[in-house]
Amino acid sequence: MEKPRRLVETCWFEVLSFESDYLGRAHLSAVMNYLQDAARRHAMREGFSVFELAEKGLTWVVSRYHVILNRYPQLGQKVVVNTWASGKHGYYALRDFEMMDEREEKIAAATSSWMIIDLNSRRPVKVEDLFPDELILEKRALEDDFPTLPIVERLDHKTQFRVLFEDLDYNRHVNNVVYSRWAVEGMPREMLFSGRPAELEINYRSEAFLGEEIEVITQNPETPGGHWVQQIYNLTTGKEVARIRSRWKSYGPDNG
Repeated sequence: MEKPRRLVETCWFEVLSFESDYLGRAHLSAVMNYLQDAARRHAMREGFSVFELAEKGLTWVVSRYHVILNRYPQLGQKVVVNTWASGKHGYYALRDFEMMDEREEKIAAATSSWMIIDLNSRRPVKVEDLFPDELILEKRALEDDFPTLPIVERLDHKTQFRVLFEDLDYNRHVNNVVYSRWAVEGMPREMLFSGRPAELEINYRSEAFLGEEIEVITQNPETPGGHWVQQIYNLTTGKEVARIRSRWKSYGPDNG
């Protein structure tokens, strides 16, 4: 007898020392890794992970991410992530997330859009026949139809990186969580020590591989509390890698 589908995957995580910053709060990349690992566990349990797709010459890639963080969990704190497949449309499959603390207070909510691509052609294929209808839970953690993100119109800051071996994932390209780290590291120094992202939107536009040179260009908000706009370019290939829009909030020792 076929086992019943698990619509929602629930995973517990503890904020570890190497995942936290100088104030003992989880890095944004740590939060994003929790979401990614919860998605991995759900996909593996239900038989549609990158490992099963690889046997068909296919793989998952993320297209969009939108995360809103009410606060950041602290070192040693346990959090729970609930994730579910929230829809599918043509070439895109949607996945949503909620992160709660031990008192069931919401820490973060996120929605994401994913594609299945052919490993040989690197072209997307329709998800309709590869992703079961009975696994869809029509509920959104965040309502978002993923509009086009803006481009940088005024260069206020830029930072360069090189793709490291540890940046690569199972597909041998840069893991999607690394882009969030680049977005943070691409900010002016004064922002890094006075604030943190309260909202982040990422549009993944092309792949990056080991050793390639990456540049993040940043436009400051037009008004206090407004949106930062960033673009990430692959200087090795000349391609735009990602567009990012974020809101940052100030913080101190007593607020997340």
